[in-house]
Amino acid sequence: MTADDCYKNRRSRASRWRRSFHGLWGLLACLLPVAPTWAAEVYIVDTVKRDQSITLAEALNQHCALCRPVKYMDMRGSVRIGRQISYELAKLKEDGALDLVITLGKPATRMIARELKDVPIFYSLGTPDIKTDKYEDSVVNLVIPPSPKLKLQALKALAPNIQKVGFLATKQSLDEIRDPTVEAARDLGLQIKFYYVQRPYDVPEGLRTAIQEMDALIFIQDRVAINGDTVEYILQLTLENQIPTLVDSDRLVERGMLAALTVDPARLGEKLGRAIEQFLQTGVAPDLSDDPTLFQLLVNQDTRSQTPRATGDAPAGIKMVLR
Repeated sequence: MTADDCYKNRRSRASRWRRSFHGLWGLLACLLPVAPTWAAEVYIVDTVKRDQSITLAEALNQHCALCRPVKYMDMRGSVRIGRQISYELAKLKEDGALDLVITLGKPATRMIARELKDVPIFYSLGTPDIKTDKYEDSVVNLVIPPSPKLKLQALKALAPNIQKVGFLATKQSLDEIRDPTVEAARDLGLQIKFYYVQRPYDVPEGLRTAIQEMDALIFIQDRVAINGDTVEYILQLTLENQIPTLVDSDRLVERGMLAALTVDPARLGEKLGRAIEQFLQTGVAPDLSDDPTLFQLLVNQDTRSQTPRATGDAPAGIKMVLR
């Protein structure tokens, strides 16, 4: 073989190798995700660090491709630390390194909203709306508490044989949910009754009457009806009488209440990540308020075993978590 033949063979092999290399690179380019050319600076400010907050942050990181890794800041329940965080975020805003803030809990929301007037603030974890007018323009409440209908559905699913459900709270609190509760009960074929209390020492009498007349009880957020002075009595009497109870707090479930509808942090983080992407692209604030799949049904296992009527499960689309 001549030197020219050897040279031609080497060029032919090199050409085939280059074609193979470019073909492989083209295939990889199709398979690998395309990194966004721009990423948002997103911060989570938590009032008090809890496991569900970390779960939400991890899920948010996984489902928001336009977000840089989300930064987590913990107030630790301290006003002083909250002020430091507010100052740091204001400085980031000045430097153009802040696009959006997610606040968990009212204290964090109020403090951050006072300092950051032009930065979108998404307030979440399922607590009631902040009603102060001065926060309306900057704060978007993503998840409102579960509706009366969802609460009744959850209690009915967990205790399928109940027919009569009582609500114990102040008249002011119950009047706020009266109409949707009456309509939901009619749709679900349930009878309901409201038991009004004006002061904490009205609770024992109202509770005894409700237990005699009702199959199950729902306790809404009401500081007169459920507080440090009344909660032990409510727990004792409902457990003794094997009455299914539904509350708004996971801590009350840990103390012995049967069940609570609370936000599922993993699902919220997933949907929040996608909602933030949409917001960054369109400027339209998301609305997750009418999504029952964002909630989970926490159930106290010991209380369930002592409550004969609690033979069911969670409603369709809602995860049941045993504690």
